[in-house]
Amino acid sequence: MVGYAELKGKALDWVVRSHFGLHLKKMPDRVVITPLEVKVFFGDDFRRRVENRDFAVKKFGGNFLAKNNFLVEKNRQQALFCAGGVGASAFADSAYILCQIPQVSEVIFAGTGGGIGKMVNTADVHVPHTCKRLEKVLEILTPSEIPAKADGQLIRELLPLIKKEVQDLRINVHSGIHATVPFVCSETRSLLLSLQRQGVLSVDMELSVLLALADYYDKRAAGIIRIGDCPLKELMFWDSIKSKVKLKAEIHRRILYALLKHLFD
Repeated sequence: MVGYAELKGKALDWVVRSHFGLHLKKMPDRVVITPLEVKVFFGDDFRRRVENRDFAVKKFGGNFLAKNNFLVEKNRQQALFCAGGVGASAFADSAYILCQIPQVSEVIFAGTGGGIGKMVNTADVHVPHTCKRLEKVLEILTPSEIPAKADGQLIRELLPLIKKEVQDLRINVHSGIHATVPFVCSETRSLLLSLQRQGVLSVDMELSVLLALADYYDKRAAGIIRIGDCPLKELMFWDSIKSKVKLKAEIHRRILYALLKHLFD
């Protein structure tokens, strides 16, 4: 008898198809995952923009999160762009399943987060090298001391590509410490100020889950955070979503182009 975490054979194939829409054997070795649907982060024109750069794109669906995932291909190389779920608990399933797939070697997270560093502003981009683990959802699966750190070589590959893509947009690209919290209302002012004093630049609700699992299961992983709200500067979420809307959409497109270069060039 096995539990749901012991994913092998038919069980692993089933959860892969349910979450990502592909059979286990069809999963590519590189994955881009975002908490929201792919088209929510990268734009409704995701498919057109990718195809315009001479990539083949296949959209497919599954039972749970795989309703709008995309397999991108060029010169026999493939990468999956997929949704992972919002919040540490929901996202943990997707991240854990990816780390159980033998051929998956690299996972890149693309999402949004709150800026708390004094020099961090809305629309900036943060590519963290380390995450503080405050999400508290992995204790059953991994030792609590497992670090949530990005793959150093992957960071060195991504940073120059992203900086080049956004160099004309008058934003800053940071690489520092990030923190993942369990839910929105856990972001108290006292916690955020404490994290700021510890050098944390941004917060979200998913990234450290992926980085800790990837470190434990020996996968390359990194995250790209586009800054939205800046609560310590009184720019709250409900105001940030109306601020610099066109700029933020363009930043997401530039992140996409940087990812395509990294994955396929």
